[in-house]
This record gives sequence, structure tokens and C-alpha cells, in this order.
Amino acid sequence: MLNHNSSAYNGQLIYAGKLSDNPEWKFALHKHEDLHEIIIIEDGIGSFVIDGKAYTAGKGDVLIYNRGILHEEQSDPEKPLFTYYCGFRFNAPIAEQRDWVIHPARVPVIRANHYSNELSLLMRTLFGEFSLRNSGYERISQHLLEAILLLLERMILSQHRTEKEEKAPLANQIKEYLDTNYRRKLTLKDLAHLFHIDSYYLAHIYKNNFGISPINYLIQRRMGEAMRLLASTNKKVWEIAKMVGYDNPNYFSILFTKVIGESPRRFRENNQKELYNKD
Repeated sequence: MLNHNSSAYNGQLIYAGKLSDNPEWKFALHKHEDLHEIIIIEDGIGSFVIDGKAYTAGKGDVLIYNRGILHEEQSDPEKPLFTYYCGFRFNAPIAEQRDWVIHPARVPVIRANHYSNELSLLMRTLFGEFSLRNSGYERISQHLLEAILLLLERMILSQHRTEKEEKAPLANQIKEYLDTNYRRKLTLKDLAHLFHIDSYYLAHIYKNNFGISPINYLIQRRMGEAMRLLASTNKKVWEIAKMVGYDNPNYFSILFTKVIGESPRRFRENNQKELYNKD
């Protein structure tokens, strides 16, 4: 086996296998206490539960079971699974530094991308070497495992970038909607329904992109418009409150004071004085 001086991962291959054309195949909830497992789907569809979350995966997708993670698997009887898989463990010092294949915070299903065919070829070759066991198979298998892990890292990074790219336009769409419709009565639930996503997910991606929750941004947007109107018009406070989306002028005044640090009337006195004295 390779040592840590010649291998970035210093992994020890335990087994390599293949599953094919068994429509009744399923494996009840279990976990591997002392090794990690990687599965690539060559064909078919399967249902998987990994760490309590359900996933469906198909051709080109990769499933990663970190050591100690509970999982169960089942083949679709209409489209039976055909997979290659391998089990391995990290040796020291890698095991002490990061004893996981995919970070626990990330989704353990890597969707098919432009690296899938290359990974499939490596997994197929690994299975061949490990099953035939011709001369030198151990070293070849170890090199193949190294290549698989490095390529898998590329796939994980690629998926992470894609997720970020997909989230950014959605967050921008939400912001554009808030900028246009800030006068309307809007709740997080309303926004989630409008954009057909979970309210928690909506709040999460918005804050990740803009550093503020959508509801707090809505308040800031309203207060900014109220400041403009207070400083540049003679409209009454209750009129301005209504114009920026608040039917209750008392609530508007309390919120304005909390956010801006002074009452609407005091803000107007200070800022209109400066505005009108410029001449």
C-alpha cells in the first residue's frame, strides 16, 4: 500500500464491488463504523435515505457515505440499479485531520456532471483490478483510489459552484421584487409562496447573498423611502406612513424611531432645515 508521503489521501482500499439488474434489491438502514463508501450509478434509479434525508438518484450520480452515517438503499423495480462502489478508510495523518469524504454540511449526493464519465471509468477499472487480482493489482488499485478521490473532489466543488450560481439569480429576483413592491403588505410566507420555495430556504439564500434577511431588507427599503419623503416633501407623517406600506402611523413612527434613531418629526426638522437652507 502507498504511504502518506506518496499519497495525498493515504487511503486504504477495503473492497470494490458491482451491483446490477436486480429489481428487488434493497438494503435496510445500516452504517459503516470504520470505513467510507462511494457509489456511482451507471444506470437505473434508486431511492436512498442518508442521515435521515431521502434522495432519488440516477445515471451519473454519485452517493457518498461518510464513516458512521446511517443509510438505506433500494432499487427502482422498473429501472433497476447498476452501480460500482468501493469502501475504504483513511490512514494517519489524514484520518486525524478530516475523517470524511464530503463535508458533513454538504449534500451527500453529487449530481451527474461533466466528470461523471471519467469517474465511472475509474470505478469500473478499480472493480476489474480488485476482482481479477493480477500481479500488481494492489498498487494499481491504490493509485486508482487516489484518482477517484481527487476527481470526486472536483465534482463536489463543481456542484457547490453550480448551487451558488443558481442561488444568486434567485436572491436577486427576490430583491428586485421587494424593491418594486415594498409598499405592499408582504410576509416571508407570501414571498415563499410567490417564488415556489420553502420560506426557510428563501430566507437562507437571501441572507447569504445580501447579509440581511428579506423582511429586514423590506423594512430598510421602506424606511429609506420614508426618509426621502420626510426630507423633501411637506406630506404629513401619516400620509408618508401609508405611502411606504404602513396603515398604522403610530406603528410606523415607533419603527422609524427604532431603525433610524430619531422620530419622523425630529428627522424632518433636522433634514428639511438643511435642505431648505442651501439657497
